[in-house]
Amino acid sequence: MLFLRLTAIALFALLLSACAQSPVVQLYDGPAQSDNKVVTVRVPSQLEVFTINGKEVDGVNTFFASDFKDLKLTPGRYEILAYYKELWQLDADNHEIVKTNPANFIVDGKPGDMWVLGYKQPADVEAARAMEDSFTGWAENAVSGEKVAAAQSQLILKRGFLAPVTGEEVAAPASNTVAPQATAASTSAPAPAAGGEPAAAAASYLDTLKAQWNQATPEERREFLQWIAE
Repeated sequence: MLFLRLTAIALFALLLSACAQSPVVQLYDGPAQSDNKVVTVRVPSQLEVFTINGKEVDGVNTFFASDFKDLKLTPGRYEILAYYKELWQLDADNHEIVKTNPANFIVDGKPGDMWVLGYKQPADVEAARAMEDSFTGWAENAVSGEKVAAAQSQLILKRGFLAPVTGEEVAAPASNTVAPQATAASTSAPAPAAGGEPAAAAASYLDTLKAQWNQATPEERREFLQWIAE
């Protein structure tokens, strides 16, 4: 029995050690390239990535907390929708998960660049709650110090679901790669309709909701249906 307990403790320690390592996520095709040929985007563990250039990407968010995760991308321009998510301990027996609406972080990276996503860290849970509807931040070049302000997006986080109030098209993660924005825009830009609105606007609403529904747990689906019925 003692041997089994010691083995379990050792395995748990190894698991914690592995989880403590900040993950690196390659988001381009082919073998890994040296850092001087790619763009690195460092994302704090408190930020959850929703989409990159309108695409959901597997593996960019981790269940176990680490200080940060490094996303490796082909040089180019990227729009990263990310939101703040943090577990706050209220007292000895209670805690609260605070989530904000996403902000749109802009990264225009050259080979060898490292960009760090940042935000004003709340001092307490009240300050975190105050950010829910007005979250923003910045992307900072770690070498030059250049800062690009992040804008509030048109997405609203409601009981675990992200619902668009304007046409934000979300592509399902067919692969774990993301093309720079110029390439993505040239192949998927919708043609304007006669009334001046994008022809695919209504379809993009549905695509986003479908993507969130597929990712939701049964409990989240029940809560969403209850919210719809209110």
